[in-house]
Amino acid sequence: MHIIHRFRPIAAASALAIASALATVSASQADDTARPEAAVSPMKRVADAKAKAAAENPDGADRVYGGNQAEKGAYPFQVALLTTDRLDENPASQANAQFCGGSLIAPQWVLTAAHCLNDKGQPISPDSVTVLTGATDLSEGKRHKVVEVIVNEGYSEQTLDNDLGLLRLAEPADAPTIKVTHDATPDAGKTTVTGWGKMQDGTFPTALMVADLDLQPNQACNSGIKAIYAHDLKAALGDLSHRMRYSEKGIDAAATAIAADMTDPLTGNMICAGTTSGVRDACNGDSGGPLFMTGADGPVQVGVVSWGEGPADGSAACGHKDAYGIYTRLANYTGWIEAKMKTSAPAPAKPKVGLGTAQKPATP
Repeated sequence: MHIIHRFRPIAAASALAIASALATVSASQADDTARPEAAVSPMKRVADAKAKAAAENPDGADRVYGGNQAEKGAYPFQVALLTTDRLDENPASQANAQFCGGSLIAPQWVLTAAHCLNDKGQPISPDSVTVLTGATDLSEGKRHKVVEVIVNEGYSEQTLDNDLGLLRLAEPADAPTIKVTHDATPDAGKTTVTGWGKMQDGTFPTALMVADLDLQPNQACNSGIKAIYAHDLKAALGDLSHRMRYSEKGIDAAATAIAADMTDPLTGNMICAGTTSGVRDACNGDSGGPLFMTGADGPVQVGVVSWGEGPADGSAACGHKDAYGIYTRLANYTGWIEAKMKTSAPAPAKPKVGLGTAQKPATP
């Protein structure tokens, strides 16, 4: 998941001070406890984080921000995106090569996040990514070549709006698919997220993890994230007060004024989900994976793991109180997905999105 900062234009008179403040905030967020900018592909960023985490904590843990290890075969539509250059013939290489998740929505099509497929403003090449299907553990499964990478035309690296992409596989995968919602997603309800992302101790699992989350109204995410931005601004401007001899009262007033004029971080193309306490969350490496609701007819995907937020001075990468997680709202993109699958697929194939063949996981 990824961190962004977005403010409305500010008065020119305060531009220098704010630029310095934001530079301070950005520098403090550059370490691995913060979610990095979307401009650089997760291919390298997640792999580097895995190597660092393994060196610092070789024993690892068994939970991902309140999640648990998935039962074998419970979520067969979940796929892993692997960096091709990091793979060899040994299946063990798949763990370090994994950098994002995705979902199989048709035998030859994978749905994921645009930021997983974008590197410095350009789509990654199809041969640079390999898709792993049928894996509950990253040491198993089947590898698939990718022949086409599609990034939503409206994707913004600055706001992470329209954070959606597709991968076309060279050959159909022999695995169940997940249905994509055609209905509006409610502001409340139970959802599930799965992935191989960073865990609470900072390490990355090889086993697929699962966590149950609550849908939240977007305003809950907007309020929580804007409060984090205000906190970071006050801290950064406070550092300037010692050098520029601003009074503490003046710094507080400036930060409060700027915070009050912030735009809402979430757009209508995003979903807010998580828990108020932050004990369950998606994290780095989970990006692109599915957020889904499960009914009598099986799972229905409503979102794609996109980004999240946390304070600059926080010690945890994810799972922050009142911050929640942000997911791409799939109900807004059904037409786009269907159109891309029809125009990109070789004739006479006419894939249809949203049918789904995955069944409801058995209750233990």
